[in-house]
Order: sequence, then C-alpha cells, then structure tokens
Amino acid sequence: MIDLQRRRLLQLAAAAATLAAVPIAGFAAGPALRAATPYGLPQVILARALQDEALATWFEQATLNPWRDPDQLRAWVAGGEIQLTATPTNVAANLYNRGVPVALMNVNVWGTLGVLAAKGPLTRIEDLAGRHVGVPWRGDMPDLVLRYLLARQGMTVGKDLRITYHASPFETVQMFLAQRLDVVVLPEPMRSSTRLQAAGFGLQPLELDLQAEWARVTGEPPGLPQAGVICRRELVEAHPEGVRSVQRAIAEAVAWTVANPEEAGRLGAELSPLSAEVVEAAVRRTQLKMLDAPAARPELERFLGALAELSPGFIGGGLPDAGFYLDLAP
Repeated sequence: MIDLQRRRLLQLAAAAATLAAVPIAGFAAGPALRAATPYGLPQVILARALQDEALATWFEQATLNPWRDPDQLRAWVAGGEIQLTATPTNVAANLYNRGVPVALMNVNVWGTLGVLAAKGPLTRIEDLAGRHVGVPWRGDMPDLVLRYLLARQGMTVGKDLRITYHASPFETVQMFLAQRLDVVVLPEPMRSSTRLQAAGFGLQPLELDLQAEWARVTGEPPGLPQAGVICRRELVEAHPEGVRSVQRAIAEAVAWTVANPEEAGRLGAELSPLSAEVVEAAVRRTQLKMLDAPAARPELERFLGALAELSPGFIGGGLPDAGFYLDLAP
C-alpha cells in the first residue's frame, strides 16, 4: 500500500509541475491581467476573484498560472511575466527586500499549520519531547514556526526531540504513513490530505493547531499572517482603479470561500490535482480573512520579525519598509 501511496504522491507532484496557465475569464476591454498562485486555498481565492465580472471594466482577460515553488515564482515576478500573485508573506517580503518592484495588497490566509502525531499525548508543543518529527522545507515557514515555539518553551532540537527535514511535503507524508516518523508538521491542504490518507491505512492521527499554540505561547491572537497577494508596482501605477477592483474581488472571494466550503472544494479540484474533499477540508481547517496590507502590517511585522530572529534570510535581511504595504484607499 505504501508503494501505491508513493505513486499517488509522485503523480500529484508531477501534475503540479506541468499544468499550464488556466484562462479564468475573458473580458471586453483593457490590458490582460497575468496572475499566478500556488495550489490550495490561495488558488481557490484568486481564481474566484478573477471570475468577478466587475474586472471587465479594467482588464481584457485574466489568466492564472500555477507555480511549483518560490524559485519559479521569483523568476516570473522579477522578469515581469506575472503582474499579480498569491504568495507566502515571507516570499513577498524577500522579493521586496531584494529590489523587485512589488507591493503587498493584502493578507488573506491566517493559519494553515498543524502537527499530526501517530499517538498521544498531543495537547501542546511540549508534548513533542522525545519524538521524531518530520518537517518539509528546512528553513521555511513550517520549520521556523515550529522552532520558534520550541525555543520559547525552552526546548532544544537534537536534545529534547529529533527533526528530520525533507525536500518536499510529499516525502514527509510518505514517511509518516509508513510509520517511520512519530510526528509531522504540515500546512494545508497537505495536512487535510494526510489525515484523509491515514484513514485508509487504519490510522487516526492526533492533531495540534500551531496557530492556537502560537497564541498560547506568545499571548498574541490565534492567527498567523501566512499568505496574501502582491502585485508589481507598474500595474498599480498604470491601472490603480483596476487594482482596487481586484482587491474588492479578493475580499468577496475570501468571504465566499469561507461561506461555501463545498463549492470551494469543487473549484479547487477543477483547477488542480487536489480532490474536492481535500480542498473542502482545508477550507474548514484554515483561518481565512482579508485585511488590506496597511491594516495587516502590525501583525505581519510581529510574525515575520519573530521568525527572522531565527533566520534573517527568511525575509531577505530585515522587515520591509512602508513602501511594501500598498495603500489602495482612494
């Protein structure tokens, strides 16, 4: 069964690497809007937003390209192939700090990270003591959030617990389902996918929400500003009203996704290799709300600043200045 599961995961990875741009809408006038997104809830939100007929006033057509990894996204944005994209907030900050002319429009994903464990107890981060933990993407957001929480509780990797890193979440999931890891740290929708797959092996993983743990450990609100939407500056300069229209459409798309998880699941399945069941589960287990960039700035600076203590390169050396936060007020 593990070999079958491995093939399924590899097929998902291959599909994620090869799907072409999806034409989201054809409009009547104005320039084309070239957008991009990773798979998962950011794709659902942005796809729904770009279907808004109000955008026809400003853009002739909208296309949505799935990106495989942040390196591909950086190349697209830096080269001007993409004008607007959903992205993790640290990637957005990194691009800005490296001189790419982008600005943050909003933050709309506020919590996707969780811990899955084969057995308990699992009620707080301290329960990871003595465990073997699998983490994808060393030095990326899941890793830094975990290590920050462990450090705040006085726990040392290598002494109090063991971490094995993997180059992709697919490998992390495979090792967990093969019962070669005690615990895994995963974002959505991979977290929901793993829970559903585990049931097929007769496993019922316990779960710890890392947003709730962050709130418990730091005393801050239980939400992490993990992902949002950025655009290139020249798009704003050339079409400010069009960008405002996109911002309004994103706000409506976030509200629609929260209110309609089943429909959101079907939309996600139409656009990606993910199943409707996985996308729906991810919607129900993720904190979604949209804040304009200036409103999100205080929480985003606290979050990115905390993680940059562990790895300054995570955001390109320092917190972005005020020019990063796009103010779309008329």
